Amino acid sequence: MQKGRNIASETTLVDRARAELEVRFITLQIPPGSVWSEGSLSEMLGIGRTPVREAVASMAQDGLVTVIRRAGIVVSEISLEDQMAVVDTRRVLEKLVSLRAARRCTRPERDMLLQMADGIQAAGEARDVHAYLDNHFKIKRFVAQCARNKFAERALRPLHTLSQRFYFAHHVSFNNLPVVGMAHAQLTRAIVDCDEPLVASRCDAVSDIADQFTRDLLGR
Repeated sequence: MQKGRNIASETTLVDRARAELEVRFITLQIPPGSVWSEGSLSEMLGIGRTPVREAVASMAQDGLVTVIRRAGIVVSEISLEDQMAVVDTRRVLEKLVSLRAARRCTRPERDMLLQMADGIQAAGEARDVHAYLDNHFKIKRFVAQCARNKFAERALRPLHTLSQRFYFAHHVSFNNLPVVGMAHAQLTRAIVDCDEPLVASRCDAVSDIADQFTRDLLGR
C-alpha cells in the first residue's frame, strides 16, 4: 500500500463522483449520446480525475456509459426496447428484495421507510419530478439494503438509474406523478407492515404502471 494513502477518503470520493454523475445522467444534464472527456467530467464535478475515472469505469460496467479509447466517454442512448427489458428484470428483482425487506427490516428501518413513503407520496402530489426522483432513489437503495442481498442490490442499481432517466425524459407526456408517487408509497408501507401478499401485489402494480407507459410510447 502506498504510504499516506487514505483508502476511506478515496472510496468516498469515488462514491460521490458516481452519485453526482448519476444525478446528471438521470436529469439529462449529461445528455444521451453525448461524448465527454475525463477532464471535462472532473471539472464539472469539482472532483479529481482519479475518482472520476473509477466512477466512470463502474458506470461502464453497468452499461450506463461506454469508454472508447482515444475518443472519450459516450453516454448511453435512451432505448424503448432496452427499457422494456429493464422493466421485465426489475419486476423480478424488486419483488425479491421487497419481500426480503419485509421479513428482515429492523424497527428503526421500518420507521425510516415510513418517512420515505410520506416523502414520495408528497412529491407526487406536488408534481415535483426532482423531489419524486430523489425520494425514489432513496427508497429503492434503502429497500435493497434492508433485503440483505448484496447481489440483488448491485444488479438493481443500474436498472433504477436507467428507469429514473427514462421517466425524467418522458414525465411530461406521462403526466402521472401523483399515481406513481402513491404506488411507491403504498408498496413501501406494505413492506413496513410485513404484509408479504400485499407487498407482492404492490410490486406488480408498480411494475404494471412502468410496463404500460413504456408500451404506450412504443405504440406511438
